[in-house]
Amino acid sequence: MAKKDAAPRGGQIEILKYTQGKMGIAAVPGSGKTWTLAKLAAQLVRETRLGRGQQILIVTLVNAARGKFEQQVRDFLGEDDLGTAYRVRTLHGLANDIVSERPGLVRLSDDFQILDEDNANDMIEDAVTAYIRANPAFGAAYVQPEQI
Repeated sequence: MAKKDAAPRGGQIEILKYTQGKMGIAAVPGSGKTWTLAKLAAQLVRETRLGRGQQILIVTLVNAARGKFEQQVRDFLGEDDLGTAYRVRTLHGLANDIVSERPGLVRLSDDFQILDEDNANDMIEDAVTAYIRANPAFGAAYVQPEQI
C-alpha cells in the first residue's frame, strides 16, 4: 500500500516538481519508481480540468504493476478519488479496449473473442490431433511405429 504521507526523497522531489515535458528516469529496483509515478498521476488527476467524457489514461506493462499502481493512485487521492477521471490499463488491456471498440479496423468480426493461453493451447492441440487423424502418414517420417 502506498504511504501517502511518506516524504519523497531528493530525486523524487525533483521529478514531482518537473513540468517541462518528457523526462527519462533511470532507477534500480526498489528505488520508488511506482510510488513516484503514482504520486505524479494523482497530482495530474487532481489538477487537470477534463472535458466531458475525458479520462487520464495510465498504462503499465504487466497486470501486477497495474493493480499496485491503481491502488497507490487511489491511496494518494484519498477522499478526492474521482474514479471516473482516470483509468489504469496494461498494454494488453489497452490494445483489447481499442480492438473491442473498432474490430473492423483490424479485419475482425464484431463477435471476435480473445482466448487465454490455456484455451489457445487446447485449440492448437485439437487442430494437430484432427490433422494427424485425417493424414495418418504425416507423422510416419517423424515417429517410428515402435514409439507409438
